[in-house]
Amino acid sequence: MALIAARVLGATFVVVGLSMLVMTWGSYRRDLGILREGLHAEGTVVKKELLAAPDDSDYVLRYAFTPPDGTRREHQRNVSPELWKRLRVGDRIQVRYGQSDPRRSFPEGQGVTSLGLAVFLSFVLVLLTLIGSVALFGRAVPEAPPVASASLPPSS
Repeated sequence: MALIAARVLGATFVVVGLSMLVMTWGSYRRDLGILREGLHAEGTVVKKELLAAPDDSDYVLRYAFTPPDGTRREHQRNVSPELWKRLRVGDRIQVRYGQSDPRRSFPEGQGVTSLGLAVFLSFVLVLLTLIGSVALFGRAVPEAPPVASASLPPSS
């Protein structure tokens, strides 16, 4: 039973690790594509939110823009504290968005997933996948039965 549990846990680590690895690099490539080939639009700050926690804070900017197809898009993105403090609701901002998918957008200068973050996450996720692979594909060594100790006759 322990062997089955180890295999299931190992398979879970492998699947989660590989899936997250693909998503990390997919996000990085998508953001780079928007940066290189994306379109520009003028947007408006709709709302600002500060999600504060004892150890960290997220500065969330909700903005809206209208691409040439005429459909108003409203998105939110975590931004730097400096930009968040500088902007007010109603301010105009430049937005970059995906040419083939306007649902993917970010305020100018704020959107690209960092290469350092992608590399760090890759390192962690590869380790997670390797640990899972060992549990999944490792040979199970059966436990040896306990050895009965032979009693020696007392020496005289």
